[in-house]
Amino acid sequence: MGIKLQLNNLIKVFGNLVAVNELCIDILDGEFVSIVGPSGCGKTTTLNMLAGVLEPTSGSIILDGIEINSLPARKRDIGLIFQDYAIFDKMDVYENLAFSLRTKKTPKEQIDRTVRSVAETFNLTGILHNDPSFLNPGDLQRVAIARTVITEPSVFLLDEPLDNLDANMRVTMRGELKRLQKDLGKTMIYVTHDQEEAMSLADRVVVMNNGKLQQFDTPKEIYDHPVNKVVAGFIGNLPMNFIDSQLRDESGKLILTDSSQSFHLDISSHRKVIEESHCGETLCLGVRPEHISAEPSKEHDSPFKAVVYNLEILGAENVIEFYMKEKPDIIHRMIAPPEFVPKVNDTISIHFHPDKIYLIDPGTGNVLRQ
Repeated sequence: MGIKLQLNNLIKVFGNLVAVNELCIDILDGEFVSIVGPSGCGKTTTLNMLAGVLEPTSGSIILDGIEINSLPARKRDIGLIFQDYAIFDKMDVYENLAFSLRTKKTPKEQIDRTVRSVAETFNLTGILHNDPSFLNPGDLQRVAIARTVITEPSVFLLDEPLDNLDANMRVTMRGELKRLQKDLGKTMIYVTHDQEEAMSLADRVVVMNNGKLQQFDTPKEIYDHPVNKVVAGFIGNLPMNFIDSQLRDESGKLILTDSSQSFHLDISSHRKVIEESHCGETLCLGVRPEHISAEPSKEHDSPFKAVVYNLEILGAENVIEFYMKEKPDIIHRMIAPPEFVPKVNDTISIHFHPDKIYLIDPGTGNVLRQ
């Protein structure tokens, strides 16, 4: 599988704002790549430069070995799918699908064969002669995608195409998009602010923040091994918990605690990486909500006591918000089994597994790697 698209030191500046800062990524032929990050991170600007809507300030975009910076959008072998569908409301579904073929003066019989074939792929056969104004959002999105597929681009750019759909329809369309991409074997670049959507769809995920690339890897690698606090805090169904902590040597054991010593965690197994990092006596402890366990508090059962702030009962699991008694203004979250239902203001015992924690250098923000 060769490289389909290269972004080399891509920079885009608006006045004093560096929207995209030296972005370098190689996207493989037939790969599904998601670009994700908080608002203002540079993901949409990146997409617009790929599409030819914006011209890079510097750097290069190379498609199939050819630099396309100076090519107008219409001459790039790239198809665009937007959030707002961009359907021609004066044409029925059939004519929307046929539009690009008619502009190329494609023979009528070929247009009909192509439209009906693509309509079958997207489950649109029964609504080919319907007015778009009577279609539901899911059908409208299918029409928009099908219309782009008919143009046969080698790369698809999708700009938050599922944002207008309700939760159930989004899940359904995610599955259809993934299936479609594999069936077509086309390269797709999908921009979204929804990290769950990015992780579920992509072969690899680009995480951006403040215009800079943070990490580009598989969903599993990004979840299991985030490179820094930005990625660790952004990726996950619930945000990672962060606790400012201090290192102490107690009787030959390396202990992590906070300023109020409300918890003590033996991290001796991490001694080598901590010593090699030269990060000093302070660390940020990161732990995902799903990697915390809890039970009703007993007098001497745990080095970490917490107070329940709020409880969300979700059926298959419960989300418990809690705080340490000495720091009631900092709320953390954990995911508990459905049978564990503490009350608000209950004291509970919290347990972290040493192999499921992340140690972060507070100076650089980088996760210490084992």
